[in-house]
Amino acid sequence: MSDLSSASATILIADFVNVDAAGKVNVIGGGIQFLGSDFDSGQTAPFSVFVSVTVSIPSFDETQAAVEVVLVDSDGQPVAVPSEEGGNVMRFSQSVDFRHTTAPDMQQPPIGFPGCSNVVLNFPGGLPLPTGTTYEWMVLLNGTRLTTTSFFVPGPSK
Repeated sequence: MSDLSSASATILIADFVNVDAAGKVNVIGGGIQFLGSDFDSGQTAPFSVFVSVTVSIPSFDETQAAVEVVLVDSDGQPVAVPSEEGGNVMRFSQSVDFRHTTAPDMQQPPIGFPGCSNVVLNFPGGLPLPTGTTYEWMVLLNGTRLTTTSFFVPGPSK
């Protein structure tokens, strides 16, 4: 997919998100900007990230693109969380085909009808993020930044 001028993305942090069998998105507690933290464990509260990427498909030739969701710090640098193997950068990517799939006996949407892909990232145990810091989830399409959303992890006042 070479022309990304018609691409857009939405990103939302929530308590919980899932996509049901019919493709409908279910969001509970959406719009989080301040992510709680357990000071004893060093983990944030459980949360989910929902991303929806929409592109206008001018033809059915170039319909694939790489969608990435990256956690970055206030300097725009990817965040690595501690793990047994060292640090894992919070970067999730997948190749997406934006073509519409319908049953063989169903009419296809017209050329130019937007294609959409939803990504849900669930963190039921939270993440080990330092408090007092601002972060952003960034969405990229083929390496081009589409959107970001910021959140803050508050800590105890000093």
